[in-house]
Amino acid sequence: MFTINQLESLSQLPPPLLTAYVRTASVEPSLHGATPEYLAWLKDESRPVAENLSPTEQELFRKQLDRVEEFLRQRQPHERSLVIVAGPAVWEIVSLQREVQNELHWGKPSVTQLLWLASEYKPYGIVAVDHAGARFFHYWLGEMVEYEEKKFAVDVSQWKQGELGHVEGLRHMDSQYAHLCRETAQQAANFCTKKALAAVFLVGPDRLIKPIKAKFPRSFRQTIVLLDQDLARVSLLELQKHLEPQIASWERAHEAELVTAVAGNERVTITGFDETLVHLQKGKIRTLVLTRGLDADLRECVQCGWTDRSADPTCSVCGSKRRTVTLRDALPDLARRHQVEIDVVSGDAAERLNKVEGMGAWLRQPKSASASGRR
Repeated sequence: MFTINQLESLSQLPPPLLTAYVRTASVEPSLHGATPEYLAWLKDESRPVAENLSPTEQELFRKQLDRVEEFLRQRQPHERSLVIVAGPAVWEIVSLQREVQNELHWGKPSVTQLLWLASEYKPYGIVAVDHAGARFFHYWLGEMVEYEEKKFAVDVSQWKQGELGHVEGLRHMDSQYAHLCRETAQQAANFCTKKALAAVFLVGPDRLIKPIKAKFPRSFRQTIVLLDQDLARVSLLELQKHLEPQIASWERAHEAELVTAVAGNERVTITGFDETLVHLQKGKIRTLVLTRGLDADLRECVQCGWTDRSADPTCSVCGSKRRTVTLRDALPDLARRHQVEIDVVSGDAAERLNKVEGMGAWLRQPKSASASGRR
């Protein structure tokens, strides 16, 4: 399963590398002798890339291209998309259950699409609980994986042997379950923190999941969502089938709350494309919220990196030349550089945010009169 840590490691791989984003979801089983559509795309896309390289670079590029082509030719797709990063000493495969745009890059590893996927689809933890124990799952990009299971061991021997009265026996059981709830909450908190999960869904009877929620450490900052359903013993496939619609419903409600908050608290938030982009580059933004698919042509300084929508060919900050880039290409790097989290919204929430140019943010500190000025 693809992880945030894997994304970070891919971005740090030494160039030159070939990065191929290949969408395989729409591919029908090919007829005998027919070329799969993604192989035809790969051949066509590689020509202009190779033409812009030196003879030495062309040789390196074609070797990696041949490796990628051979790999794709010999396998039957079981995913919706693949990301392949290939170099003389590198071979990394990311299998995704989300569709990507076909892209081919040479040089530095291209992780822009992966960064956008990480912003658009947050990773969640799922803890499915019953009286026998708790199962821990990781859910991200349409894929669910089980990581561990905690079995509940409740000692009823003294009660069965008549050593405890009825009332005392119930108290003894309650005490054991309280301890188990505390342990489960701590384990879930550790799991979510370790995996950098955005929220945890507690799934099970209310009488179990509510006490577990109450036992989470006070320092735990992720959202905790309760789902009153007895699903702890169903198969992984059935669990995902049951939970995906409920997770999607919660996400829509959560996105609506994000937009309401970012558009309604002028003391700690900001909206509007240009002003938000300025505040981002001044290091004043904590969390950025934008609509899915938002894009625009920008100008980026080749020297200092200052980016905005001005058509001026020279940078207003350092006077250097500027080049044309798109928001989708530039924003992930800007966000990483300034340590800004990105939340992407869609549907009704996106329509509301589009009324303020599709972008808003929470500030690291309340706005002052001077903060609204542009650089």
